[in-house]
Amino acid sequence: MPIRMVSRIRSKIFASFIMIIIMIGGGAVIIGIKMINDNIVAQAYEQVQKHLETTQYMYDQEGKTQSLFLLYVSHKGQIADAAEARNRSILIAKLKEVNLSLESDILAITDARGRVLARLNNSDNYGDYVGDIACINHVLKEGKPCTGSEILTRDILLAEGEDVARRTFIKVIPTPHERKLKKESEDRALVQMAAFPIFKNNTLVGIIYSAKILNNSMSFVDRIRSLVFKDEKIKGQDLGTTTIFLDDVRISTNVKRLDGSSSIGTRVSEQVYHQVVEKRSTWLDKAFVVNTWYIAAYTPIFDINEKVIGILYVGILEDKFNAIKRQTIAYLVALIFLTSILAFFLNIYLLRNILNPIKSLMIGANEVAKGNFSYKIGRRYEGEMELLCTAFDKMVDAIEEKDRALKERTQQQIMQSEKLASLGRLASGIAHEINNPLTGVLTYSSLLLDDLKETEYSEDLKVIVDETMRCRSIVRGILDFARETKLEKQRTNLNKIIIDSLSILEKNYRFQNVTIHKVLGDIPDFNIDVNQMISVINNFAINSADAMPGGGSLVVQTWYEHGNHEVVMSITDTGTGISRENLKKIFDPFFTTKETGQGTGLGLAVTYGIVERHGGTIAVESTVGEGTTFTIRLPVM
Repeated sequence: MPIRMVSRIRSKIFASFIMIIIMIGGGAVIIGIKMINDNIVAQAYEQVQKHLETTQYMYDQEGKTQSLFLLYVSHKGQIADAAEARNRSILIAKLKEVNLSLESDILAITDARGRVLARLNNSDNYGDYVGDIACINHVLKEGKPCTGSEILTRDILLAEGEDVARRTFIKVIPTPHERKLKKESEDRALVQMAAFPIFKNNTLVGIIYSAKILNNSMSFVDRIRSLVFKDEKIKGQDLGTTTIFLDDVRISTNVKRLDGSSSIGTRVSEQVYHQVVEKRSTWLDKAFVVNTWYIAAYTPIFDINEKVIGILYVGILEDKFNAIKRQTIAYLVALIFLTSILAFFLNIYLLRNILNPIKSLMIGANEVAKGNFSYKIGRRYEGEMELLCTAFDKMVDAIEEKDRALKERTQQQIMQSEKLASLGRLASGIAHEINNPLTGVLTYSSLLLDDLKETEYSEDLKVIVDETMRCRSIVRGILDFARETKLEKQRTNLNKIIIDSLSILEKNYRFQNVTIHKVLGDIPDFNIDVNQMISVINNFAINSADAMPGGGSLVVQTWYEHGNHEVVMSITDTGTGISRENLKKIFDPFFTTKETGQGTGLGLAVTYGIVERHGGTIAVESTVGEGTTFTIRLPVM
């Protein structure tokens, strides 16, 4: 039975642990995957955002570098003199010299009204008006330098030469996610432009301007790829890509199409165009770029009039973060799996360390229930289980000790009862044999005393009558001890019997120096023999009074014990006490420590018999020189 019970507990605990492992493991996987996705995606967006800021900074630096160079050139007096004198040959020579370092696509000088004096490309073409170009127009109006992005029309490009216009031309290539607005080509050019005024004696004599064409130029986007993305590749594709849009058309990009060709000429999606160009804000999200998904960032390119004329884009292949997510999730799952395996074996270990002691305790409890108090849990365990097993062994030892004491006490009571019963039968037989002759002696001696009154024989006859009466009293006590009298129970209250008995005894000469205290509790009525219970109280009280010849205190208490359904009466005196050796014999018949003629030794024996016949018990505690306490327990029936 204990083994089956332990097996059921083991199965339930084991199943509970497995369920907990599965729930925690499953929950950890779900939460972990979500956290990985959130963190990696957030990290990806943050990384792309930083790359976009870096790209934006480098884009702006391109224009500033060009601006600083033109600032230096515009302050050269030789160029100012040539511009004032409209000396084209000197100006063209200076432009060629400057461009060796500037490497500009368009470089020209105008007069103070915005008409070209000399240009690097197509140098035979001059005199055309370029004041419509916003940056040059700004210099003409404000007389201050101007730097920024600009869109040059095809006419302006043709003025620079057919080769320049042809080099900037881009044919639009349709893609699945492009804007729906139909466009076949882009013949304009997005440039980074700088224009500086040329003064002589504080008078504007000309304007020098340069422009770097971004159409079909890979220098900037490839530099970004090398500096920012370290030319890293994933599955043959560039990890990071950069693109410059003119309006919605890619004019410079290192994004490749499926066939490996450049994606210049493809267009941005309607969603991105709406966010970046129309709403003039940065777009940061996952985007399908040409043929694959990127974590992408787009930001608008403004001209000097704050009009959006293009888009600057950077993107990182989503596959990079997908690979990180897959790898991290794989590590997480492997870690959770290993943890679950560890928890599984830990579960088994704990089950053994918990249930084995429980099994031993259950077997031990079963053995103790069978009466085998010698059973001990031999095997020792660890921690609290060892304390529990030790406590169990101590409990068994205590039970064994109490059982042994109970057996001894029971054996003593049985022996006492058997001894009293044997003595009772013997005394009863003797009493019956003596009682008849005594009756005859008492009858005839009483008759002779009546006949011989006032004669010399009357005193002797009176002695015979008295001694015969004393013998009859002894015989009556013997019969009482032998339990020859029947109990005549009636329902009454023990407190009333105590009060009545003590009220009579208080007048007895034995109690002249004895103070009686009655501490009577609330006890129920129950069935008792009133006369015999009076004998019990009288015997205890008189014995206590005899034990206090010089006076003392007698305390009689009663109370009710609900748990045992017993009325308890205790009688305590402050007398001489009873020695330990006599304590074992005080209920034996004819045992007395009083002088001869002062007692028969039957009082406590008779009392013991009365209490026992009421189903009660008597206990006595005594200390020599301090006093004695008798405790009588009577069942309430």
